[in-house]
Amino acid sequence: MVQRLQKYSILAGLFDYPDQRTDDLIRLTNDILHANYPSATTIFPQFQQTILRMDLHNREEYFINTFEVEALISMDLGYILFGEDYKRGNFLAMMQQEQISAGNDLGSELADHLPNVMRLLPLISEQEVAEELAYSIILPAIREILKKFENTDNVYQYAFETVLKVMETDFSGLPYETYQVKPDVQGCAGDEYACGADFLHEIGKQKF
Repeated sequence: MVQRLQKYSILAGLFDYPDQRTDDLIRLTNDILHANYPSATTIFPQFQQTILRMDLHNREEYFINTFEVEALISMDLGYILFGEDYKRGNFLAMMQQEQISAGNDLGSELADHLPNVMRLLPLISEQEVAEELAYSIILPAIREILKKFENTDNVYQYAFETVLKVMETDFSGLPYETYQVKPDVQGCAGDEYACGADFLHEIGKQKF
């Protein structure tokens, strides 16, 4: 299980601040896709070609404009799923515990930051926990992230689409509930949405 999920440590690097390793991460991702995920090989080049044409300074600027200045999206999963609801804090505390137990280096980001959570997957000793985290939490969060890229020409959308394709292949048909994000997640009003339910006890097998 750990070996099968090790690829997520590589894919996570696509969403890190660009540095000298970025070219290698892109090439490794390309190798992974061509070996096992042909459906993603037509998507990833739209990210790959644009980023590889940039020098490091322009990559850094593009990243900052995407994730910090223009702030198209957040990559903190608790915020994506729960907005300002109290369950965001509960989820972050749970993820912090999992990250510490796994010995994962979080850098300067939070425990629920998407790249940190992707790197956590191969470090989790219990297969069911890793699968549920991927299926119930990461997948719906990435789908929600992609909504923020609608009507934009930002190439990071293709990196997220690539990871989505890989995860949908790896974690299809699992017996867990997919977390349903409320249309206006920051409001958390209305019992018909998962945001208004007791998420930590009702979803999946009660871990996430």
